[in-house]
Amino acid sequence: MKNLLYLLSIFLVSFSCAPEKLQNGDIIFHTSKSFQSQMIQTLTNSNLSHCGIINYRSGKPYVLEAVNPVKLTPLNQWISRGVAGKYKVVRLKERITDEKKQLMFAYGKRQLGKNYDIKFEWSDKKMYCSEIVWKIYKAAGYDLCTPKTFSDFDLSGRTVRNEIKKRYGATINLKEKVVSPEDLYNSNMVKTIFSNF
Repeated sequence: MKNLLYLLSIFLVSFSCAPEKLQNGDIIFHTSKSFQSQMIQTLTNSNLSHCGIINYRSGKPYVLEAVNPVKLTPLNQWISRGVAGKYKVVRLKERITDEKKQLMFAYGKRQLGKNYDIKFEWSDKKMYCSEIVWKIYKAAGYDLCTPKTFSDFDLSGRTVRNEIKKRYGATINLKEKVVSPEDLYNSNMVKTIFSNF
C-alpha cells in the first residue's frame, strides 16, 4: 500500500505543472540522485544539483540536458529522475523573440551527442549541465550570470578533495570558469514560474 501511495504521489507531482504551461527556453532544475549531486550540493550550498532547458519537439516537451551524452530527454522522464519528483522552473523575465530562440536551439543542437564534462572545464569539447544552459542563452546574447571560478568554492571537504584528486590529479586550475545550477536559478534575469520543493 505504501509503495502504491508513493507511486501515486510521484505521478501527481510529475503532472502538477502541465507541459502546456512551459515554454521553449524555460530552465528546469531538480536534485539529482547521483553521487556527484551530493558533491555539487555541498559546494554550492543548494539542493539544486542538475538543470536543463525545455525544448518542444513535435509538440512534446523535452529537456535538453548535459548528461552522458548531451541529449533530449522527455520531460516526464526527466522529472522522475529527480529526488521525489520535485523540481523548479524559471523563465527569462523579458520575452525571447523567435529569432533569439532559433539561435539558442541551433547552438543546443550542435552540442547533442557530446560527452559529459566531469572536470567542469569551460570549453565546448564536453559539457556539464549548467554550462550548456548558460551557453545556450549566451548564443542569443544573454548573460544569465557572471561565471565564478573554482577558487570561489570551498574545496576543503574530504569528499571534494578525493574527487579532485581522481579527476584532476595533482593540480586543478583554480581560475577555471564555472557556473552552477544555483547560479542560474538566482539570476536576476529570471523569475520562478513553478516549484513543488
